[in-house]
Amino acid sequence: MSHNRRRILGAALALPAALTAAEVLSAAPAVAAGGIEAQPWTDLALEPGVTAQAGAAPQVRLVTIAGTAFLQARGSVACNLTADQKVATLPAELRPTGLVRATAPRNNSQGINACRFEVNTAGSLTIYGGNSGNPITWVQFDSVQTVWH
Repeated sequence: MSHNRRRILGAALALPAALTAAEVLSAAPAVAAGGIEAQPWTDLALEPGVTAQAGAAPQVRLVTIAGTAFLQARGSVACNLTADQKVATLPAELRPTGLVRATAPRNNSQGINACRFEVNTAGSLTIYGGNSGNPITWVQFDSVQTVWH
């Protein structure tokens, strides 16, 4: 019995917060059946001292599922972040109307293997968590997927 409750709760938590059963039922057939609308990938404008890793240009796009938009990122950057620092700028058409945060993998140092990925309304992508005793030397964006507003 508790196993079934966990499965149901897990499935409910996996749905985006803004998505309701009524929205799914009233959505266009392609979306209600799992259709996805994805914009093309767009390169990020990197800050000085931040470089794309070979074959992994950092890019972003918006994906819409049942009326809910998500920012999806991919690629990796090499850097030497010893403080919270802006690493890139998103194109004007992909800037959020509010602060957006996610978690991204980073070099594993002193048992810390993740950093905060944050985009503000000006499109500044800032990475948080580096310091002089534990610098961030690379960040991988492939796991970044977050609700966009």
